[in-house]
Amino acid sequence: MAPTDTEFKAIQRRMRSGAIVKPFRGLYAQTDYWNALDRYERIRHIVRALAKRHPDWVFSGPTAAVMHRLDCSYRLAWPLHVVGSPDAHYRNTSRLRRYVISDPEVVELEGVKVTGLLRTLFDCAATLDLRYSLAPIDSSVRSGFVDKDVLLAYPSSVKYSSHRRTVMRAFDLADARSENGGESSARGMLHDMGCPPDDIQVEFPCLDYPNRRHRVDFLWRISRDGTSDDGQVALEFDGTRKYVDPDMTSGRAIREVVDDERRRQQCLERQGLSVVRMHANELDAPWRVIHELEEQGVRRTK
Repeated sequence: MAPTDTEFKAIQRRMRSGAIVKPFRGLYAQTDYWNALDRYERIRHIVRALAKRHPDWVFSGPTAAVMHRLDCSYRLAWPLHVVGSPDAHYRNTSRLRRYVISDPEVVELEGVKVTGLLRTLFDCAATLDLRYSLAPIDSSVRSGFVDKDVLLAYPSSVKYSSHRRTVMRAFDLADARSENGGESSARGMLHDMGCPPDDIQVEFPCLDYPNRRHRVDFLWRISRDGTSDDGQVALEFDGTRKYVDPDMTSGRAIREVVDDERRRQQCLERQGLSVVRMHANELDAPWRVIHELEEQGVRRTK
Protein backbone atom coordinates (compact mmCIF):
# COMPACT_ATOMS: atom_id res chain seq x y z
CA MET A 1 0.00 0.00 0.00
CA ALA A 2 1.08 3.61 -0.50
CA PRO A 3 0.45 5.49 2.76
CA THR A 4 1.84 8.83 1.52
CA ASP A 5 1.55 10.85 -1.66
CA THR A 6 5.30 10.65 -2.17
CA GLU A 7 5.26 6.85 -2.05
CA PHE A 8 2.23 6.75 -4.34
CA LYS A 9 4.07 8.82 -6.97
CA ALA A 10 7.14 6.59 -6.68
CA ILE A 11 4.96 3.51 -7.18
CA GLN A 12 3.31 5.07 -10.22
CA ARG A 13 6.72 5.65 -11.82
CA ARG A 14 7.72 2.03 -11.20
CA MET A 15 4.39 0.81 -12.59
CA ARG A 16 5.07 2.68 -15.82
CA SER A 17 8.43 0.92 -16.08
CA GLY A 18 6.80 -2.47 -15.44
CA ALA A 19 8.60 -3.10 -12.15
CA ILE A 20 5.38 -2.97 -10.12
CA VAL A 21 1.84 -4.25 -10.80
CA LYS A 22 -1.49 -3.29 -9.23
CA PRO A 23 -3.48 -6.50 -8.52
CA PHE A 24 -6.24 -4.69 -6.62
CA ARG A 25 -7.29 -1.12 -6.09
CA GLY A 26 -4.73 0.54 -3.83
CA LEU A 27 -2.56 -2.58 -3.59
CA TYR A 28 0.78 -3.05 -5.35
CA ALA A 29 3.40 -5.74 -5.72
CA GLN A 30 6.78 -6.20 -7.35
CA THR A 31 6.14 -7.73 -10.77
CA ASP A 32 8.66 -10.58 -10.51
CA TYR A 33 7.42 -11.55 -7.06
CA TRP A 34 3.77 -11.40 -8.11
CA ASN A 35 4.30 -13.44 -11.26
CA ALA A 36 5.93 -16.22 -9.22
CA LEU A 37 2.79 -16.70 -7.10
CA ASP A 38 0.05 -19.17 -8.06
CA ARG A 39 -3.50 -17.92 -8.33
CA TYR A 40 -4.49 -19.00 -4.83
CA GLU A 41 -1.50 -17.39 -3.18
CA ARG A 42 -2.25 -14.17 -5.03
CA ILE A 43 -5.73 -14.18 -3.49
CA ARG A 44 -4.26 -14.76 -0.03
CA HIS A 45 -1.85 -11.85 -0.49
CA ILE A 46 -4.69 -9.53 -1.50
CA VAL A 47 -6.91 -10.69 1.36
CA ARG A 48 -4.14 -10.24 3.94
CA ALA A 49 -3.49 -6.71 2.66
CA LEU A 50 -7.20 -5.81 2.70
CA ALA A 51 -7.46 -7.17 6.25
CA LYS A 52 -4.81 -4.68 7.33
CA ARG A 53 -6.70 -1.87 5.65
CA HIS A 54 -10.10 -3.03 6.95
CA PRO A 55 -9.50 -4.93 10.21
CA ASP A 56 -13.25 -5.24 10.82
CA TRP A 57 -13.91 -7.16 7.59
CA VAL A 58 -14.80 -10.85 7.84
CA PHE A 59 -14.19 -12.86 4.68
CA SER A 60 -16.62 -15.65 3.85
CA GLY A 61 -17.67 -18.22 1.26
CA PRO A 62 -15.08 -19.23 -1.38
CA THR A 63 -12.67 -16.53 -0.16
CA ALA A 64 -12.72 -18.01 3.32
CA ALA A 65 -12.28 -21.47 1.78
CA VAL A 66 -9.09 -20.28 0.08
CA MET A 67 -7.85 -18.86 3.38
CA HIS A 68 -8.65 -22.20 5.08
CA ARG A 69 -6.51 -23.74 2.27
CA LEU A 70 -9.28 -25.95 0.98
CA ASP A 71 -9.65 -27.08 -2.63
CA CYS A 72 -11.55 -24.40 -4.51
CA SER A 73 -12.14 -23.76 -8.21
CA TYR A 74 -10.11 -20.97 -9.80
CA ARG A 75 -13.40 -19.57 -11.03
CA LEU A 76 -14.43 -18.75 -7.47
CA ALA A 77 -11.40 -16.54 -6.83
CA TRP A 78 -13.40 -13.45 -7.81
CA PRO A 79 -15.26 -11.65 -6.49
CA LEU A 80 -13.95 -11.68 -2.93
CA HIS A 81 -16.69 -12.47 -0.43
CA VAL A 82 -17.09 -10.36 2.69
CA VAL A 83 -19.74 -10.56 5.42
CA GLY A 84 -22.07 -7.57 5.23
CA SER A 85 -24.22 -5.93 7.87
CA PRO A 86 -28.00 -6.51 7.52
CA ASP A 87 -28.78 -2.80 8.09
CA ALA A 88 -26.30 -1.44 5.52
CA HIS A 89 -26.48 -0.98 1.77
CA TYR A 90 -23.57 -1.99 -0.44
CA ARG A 91 -22.65 -1.75 -4.08
CA ASN A 92 -21.30 -5.12 -5.17
CA THR A 93 -18.64 -5.14 -7.89
CA SER A 94 -16.86 -7.74 -9.99
CA ARG A 95 -14.08 -7.71 -7.39
CA LEU A 96 -15.97 -7.51 -4.09
CA ARG A 97 -19.31 -8.86 -2.94
CA ARG A 98 -20.95 -8.72 0.47
CA TYR A 99 -23.28 -11.34 1.92
CA VAL A 100 -25.38 -10.85 5.01
CA ILE A 101 -24.78 -13.63 7.54
CA SER A 102 -26.46 -13.54 10.94
CA ASP A 103 -23.99 -14.08 13.80
CA PRO A 104 -21.13 -15.49 11.71
CA GLU A 105 -18.66 -17.67 13.57
CA VAL A 106 -15.33 -15.90 13.13
CA VAL A 107 -11.77 -17.23 13.35
CA GLU A 108 -8.47 -15.57 12.51
CA LEU A 109 -6.12 -17.08 9.94
CA GLU A 110 -2.86 -15.42 8.90
CA GLY A 111 -4.04 -12.18 10.47
CA VAL A 112 -7.35 -12.30 8.58
CA LYS A 113 -10.84 -12.63 10.05
CA VAL A 114 -12.79 -15.35 8.22
CA THR A 115 -15.86 -17.40 8.89
CA GLY A 116 -15.14 -20.64 10.76
CA LEU A 117 -14.53 -23.80 8.78
CA LEU A 118 -17.99 -25.33 9.18
CA ARG A 119 -19.74 -22.04 8.47
CA THR A 120 -17.55 -21.56 5.39
CA LEU A 121 -18.50 -25.01 4.09
CA PHE A 122 -22.17 -24.33 4.85
CA ASP A 123 -22.13 -21.05 2.91
CA CYS A 124 -20.34 -22.64 -0.06
CA ALA A 125 -22.90 -25.47 -0.16
CA ALA A 126 -25.80 -23.03 0.19
CA THR A 127 -24.73 -20.61 -2.54
CA LEU A 128 -22.71 -22.63 -5.08
CA ASP A 129 -23.59 -25.36 -7.56
CA LEU A 130 -22.70 -28.83 -6.31
CA ARG A 131 -19.81 -29.11 -8.79
CA TYR A 132 -18.18 -26.15 -7.02
CA SER A 133 -19.14 -26.79 -3.39
CA LEU A 134 -18.00 -30.44 -3.24
CA ALA A 135 -14.31 -29.58 -3.69
CA PRO A 136 -13.87 -27.63 -0.42
CA ILE A 137 -16.17 -30.06 1.40
CA ASP A 138 -14.25 -33.15 0.25
CA SER A 139 -10.87 -31.58 0.97
CA SER A 140 -11.89 -30.60 4.51
CA VAL A 141 -12.74 -34.23 5.26
CA ARG A 142 -9.75 -35.63 3.36
CA SER A 143 -7.35 -33.33 5.22
CA GLY A 144 -8.81 -34.27 8.58
CA PHE A 145 -9.99 -30.72 9.31
CA VAL A 146 -13.46 -31.99 10.19
CA ASP A 147 -15.04 -35.37 10.91
CA LYS A 148 -17.94 -36.24 8.63
CA ASP A 149 -20.26 -36.91 11.58
CA VAL A 150 -19.56 -33.39 12.83
CA LEU A 151 -20.10 -32.06 9.32
CA LEU A 152 -23.50 -33.75 9.02
CA ALA A 153 -24.62 -32.49 12.42
CA TYR A 154 -23.75 -28.87 11.73
CA PRO A 155 -26.61 -27.69 9.42
CA SER A 156 -29.21 -28.19 12.13
CA SER A 157 -27.38 -25.65 14.30
CA VAL A 158 -27.58 -22.86 11.70
CA LYS A 159 -30.52 -20.54 12.28
CA TYR A 160 -32.55 -18.67 9.70
CA SER A 161 -31.42 -20.62 6.64
CA SER A 162 -33.65 -21.54 3.73
CA HIS A 163 -30.88 -23.63 2.15
CA ARG A 164 -30.58 -26.37 4.76
CA ARG A 165 -31.77 -29.16 2.43
CA THR A 166 -29.29 -28.11 -0.28
CA VAL A 167 -26.48 -28.03 2.27
CA MET A 168 -27.40 -31.44 3.69
CA ARG A 169 -27.29 -32.96 0.21
CA ALA A 170 -23.78 -31.61 -0.38
CA PHE A 171 -22.54 -32.57 3.09
CA ASP A 172 -23.94 -36.09 2.74
CA LEU A 173 -21.86 -36.55 -0.43
CA ALA A 174 -18.60 -35.58 1.32
CA ASP A 175 -16.00 -38.24 0.60
CA ALA A 176 -12.41 -38.22 1.83
CA ARG A 177 -11.42 -40.62 -0.97
CA SER A 178 -11.80 -37.89 -3.58
CA GLU A 179 -8.19 -37.12 -4.46
CA ASN A 180 -8.44 -33.54 -5.71
CA GLY A 181 -10.77 -30.68 -6.51
CA GLY A 182 -11.17 -31.71 -10.14
CA GLU A 183 -12.53 -35.13 -9.21
CA SER A 184 -14.86 -33.54 -6.65
CA SER A 185 -16.17 -31.15 -9.31
CA ALA A 186 -16.71 -34.03 -11.73
CA ARG A 187 -18.60 -35.99 -9.08
CA GLY A 188 -20.81 -33.00 -8.34
CA MET A 189 -21.56 -32.62 -12.04
CA LEU A 190 -22.41 -36.34 -12.34
CA HIS A 191 -24.88 -36.12 -9.47
CA ASP A 192 -26.49 -32.99 -10.89
CA MET A 193 -26.77 -34.64 -14.31
CA GLY A 194 -28.49 -37.70 -12.83
CA CYS A 195 -25.52 -40.07 -13.22
CA PRO A 196 -24.24 -40.57 -9.66
CA PRO A 197 -21.44 -43.17 -9.60
CA ASP A 198 -21.90 -46.35 -7.57
CA ASP A 199 -18.43 -45.99 -6.11
CA ILE A 200 -15.22 -43.99 -6.43
CA GLN A 201 -11.52 -44.80 -6.26
CA VAL A 202 -12.07 -48.54 -6.85
CA GLU A 203 -8.96 -50.68 -7.31
CA PHE A 204 -8.39 -53.42 -9.87
CA PRO A 205 -5.36 -55.70 -10.27
CA CYS A 206 -2.79 -55.11 -12.96
CA LEU A 207 -2.64 -58.13 -15.26
CA ASP A 208 0.90 -57.33 -16.39
CA TYR A 209 2.58 -56.50 -13.06
CA PRO A 210 1.28 -58.47 -10.02
CA ASN A 211 2.42 -55.86 -7.50
CA ARG A 212 0.64 -53.00 -9.26
CA ARG A 213 -2.98 -51.87 -8.82
CA HIS A 214 -5.15 -49.73 -11.08
CA ARG A 215 -7.55 -47.34 -9.38
CA VAL A 216 -10.45 -45.83 -11.33
CA ASP A 217 -11.97 -42.49 -10.43
CA PHE A 218 -15.67 -43.42 -10.81
CA LEU A 219 -17.38 -46.78 -11.23
CA TRP A 220 -20.86 -47.96 -12.21
CA ARG A 221 -22.02 -51.58 -11.97
CA ILE A 222 -24.41 -52.23 -14.83
CA SER A 223 -27.58 -54.30 -14.56
CA ARG A 224 -29.81 -53.83 -17.60
CA ASP A 225 -32.74 -55.88 -16.22
CA GLY A 226 -32.30 -54.96 -12.56
CA THR A 227 -31.11 -58.42 -11.54
CA SER A 228 -28.16 -59.53 -13.69
CA ASP A 229 -24.56 -58.34 -13.70
CA ASP A 230 -23.88 -56.85 -17.13
CA GLY A 231 -20.44 -55.47 -16.49
CA GLN A 232 -18.84 -52.33 -15.12
CA VAL A 233 -18.22 -48.86 -16.47
CA ALA A 234 -15.35 -46.68 -15.30
CA LEU A 235 -15.00 -42.94 -15.80
CA GLU A 236 -11.54 -41.43 -15.64
CA PHE A 237 -11.21 -37.70 -15.01
CA ASP A 238 -8.20 -36.27 -16.84
CA GLY A 239 -7.13 -32.97 -15.38
CA THR A 240 -4.18 -31.23 -16.98
CA ARG A 241 -2.08 -31.70 -13.82
CA LYS A 242 -1.90 -35.43 -14.54
CA TYR A 243 0.26 -34.67 -17.56
CA VAL A 244 2.28 -31.59 -16.55
CA ASP A 245 2.65 -31.48 -12.74
CA PRO A 246 6.03 -33.00 -11.73
CA ASP A 247 4.47 -34.22 -8.46
CA MET A 248 2.07 -36.37 -10.47
CA THR A 249 4.26 -37.34 -13.43
CA SER A 250 7.28 -38.50 -11.37
CA GLY A 251 9.50 -36.64 -13.80
CA ARG A 252 8.21 -38.48 -16.86
CA ALA A 253 7.65 -36.74 -20.18
CA ILE A 254 4.06 -36.14 -21.34
CA ARG A 255 4.39 -38.87 -23.97
CA GLU A 256 5.41 -41.41 -21.31
CA VAL A 257 2.47 -40.44 -19.12
CA VAL A 258 0.07 -40.77 -22.08
CA ASP A 259 1.53 -44.18 -23.00
CA ASP A 260 1.17 -45.40 -19.39
CA GLU A 261 -2.46 -44.23 -19.33
CA ARG A 262 -3.15 -46.09 -22.58
CA ARG A 263 -1.65 -49.33 -21.24
CA ARG A 264 -3.57 -48.90 -18.00
CA GLN A 265 -6.86 -48.48 -19.86
CA GLN A 266 -6.15 -51.52 -22.02
CA CYS A 267 -5.51 -53.59 -18.90
CA LEU A 268 -8.84 -52.50 -17.39
CA GLU A 269 -10.67 -53.30 -20.63
CA ARG A 270 -9.14 -56.78 -20.63
CA GLN A 271 -10.88 -57.26 -17.26
CA GLY A 272 -14.27 -56.40 -18.76
CA LEU A 273 -14.49 -52.72 -17.87
CA SER A 274 -15.75 -50.15 -20.32
CA VAL A 275 -13.66 -47.01 -19.81
CA VAL A 276 -14.92 -43.51 -20.53
CA ARG A 277 -12.52 -40.57 -20.30
CA MET A 278 -13.47 -37.03 -19.33
CA HIS A 279 -11.36 -33.91 -19.66
CA ALA A 280 -11.51 -30.94 -17.31
CA ASN A 281 -12.96 -28.60 -19.96
CA GLU A 282 -15.95 -30.92 -20.32
CA LEU A 283 -17.21 -29.93 -16.90
CA ASP A 284 -18.81 -26.97 -18.67
CA ALA A 285 -20.27 -29.11 -21.48
CA PRO A 286 -20.70 -32.66 -20.14
CA TRP A 287 -23.18 -33.93 -22.71
CA ARG A 288 -20.62 -35.96 -24.66
CA VAL A 289 -19.60 -37.75 -21.46
CA ILE A 290 -23.18 -38.30 -20.30
CA HIS A 291 -24.16 -39.68 -23.72
CA GLU A 292 -21.21 -42.07 -23.72
CA LEU A 293 -22.04 -43.28 -20.21
CA GLU A 294 -25.63 -43.94 -21.30
CA GLU A 295 -24.39 -45.86 -24.33
CA GLN A 296 -22.39 -48.05 -21.97
CA GLY A 297 -25.52 -48.82 -19.94
CA VAL A 298 -25.43 -46.18 -17.17
CA ARG A 299 -28.99 -45.17 -16.39
CA ARG A 300 -29.74 -41.55 -15.55
CA THR A 301 -31.89 -40.97 -12.49
CA LYS A 302 -33.46 -37.82 -13.95
